[in-house]
Amino acid sequence: QTVKHTNKVGKGIYELVHSEQGNALYVTSVGTKAIYKLDAKTLAVVDSIAVTDAPAFGIGINEKTQTLYTTNTRTNSVSAIDLKTKKVVKTIAGPSDKSHTREVIVDEDLNKVYVTDVGGGSKIWVIDGKTNALERVIENTGKTSTGIAIDKKSQKLYVTNMGSNQIGIVDIKQGKLVDSIPTGGEGSTNLALDLKNNRVFVANQKSADVTVVDLKTRQVVQTIKTGAGALGITLDAAKNRVYVANRQAGTVTVIDAKDYKVLADLKTGTYPNTVIVDKKTGNAYVTNKAQSKRDDPKFVDNNGDTVSLIGL
Repeated sequence: QTVKHTNKVGKGIYELVHSEQGNALYVTSVGTKAIYKLDAKTLAVVDSIAVTDAPAFGIGINEKTQTLYTTNTRTNSVSAIDLKTKKVVKTIAGPSDKSHTREVIVDEDLNKVYVTDVGGGSKIWVIDGKTNALERVIENTGKTSTGIAIDKKSQKLYVTNMGSNQIGIVDIKQGKLVDSIPTGGEGSTNLALDLKNNRVFVANQKSADVTVVDLKTRQVVQTIKTGAGALGITLDAAKNRVYVANRQAGTVTVIDAKDYKVLADLKTGTYPNTVIVDKKTGNAYVTNKAQSKRDDPKFVDNNGDTVSLIGL
């Protein structure tokens, strides 16, 4: 794999999602209070959506309803955005202003949205996608719940509890944390769920690695050194590849999911943050955050606020 393209996008970019409709990327930009639509082939900016009232950090998508969901960390809220009208249709306020929303995922089959809320005893919001209303809050999901993934069949959520370096398993129907498994790493921030092989890949910022946890035996079966600040992680199940964005190292590590060997360490930008995969093409996309200098407001980081495309 190689970095095919890298393109400047907005200011203070954070996360991105891919939409099969129109083969587009949607990128959150805190600095410009916008969401940018990119052509997934060329990375050219083709449109933007203003989110002036609540700048977006995290982002998720419901492809069926063509709705974006953003976590607005500073205001501890979630916004629903209609992609047809390019308007914010609703902003959902949190139960507390002492915490902040982080990651958001969507169960398109049930039209439910799940959001991690960090701080003051972590929790998960459950949002009804039909009404875009806060349905309920699952309390006490673990110490600093950051990343999140879903097992739709068993209706369980898997969260990375960074404060305890554990994978928390939350039963959605029961509305509570039912199990915790040690990650074997330090600073466990995000995870990729591989249900077919009963395992979880965990990105650990402090220990600069990825740990592979067997969900049946509850044991760490492999530790893979990736790079400083291992943060974003995604699994391409079709091609047996794991992609890890190493924020401090400025690289994305590509791992063979079969034998756990490192296939590539690719320089993408200043601070790689989030990485996703287009399941159809196998292309990976990375957001690279920018460096800023307080003593030099005119400083421009040419390798930051960019999106990179990694292809075969």
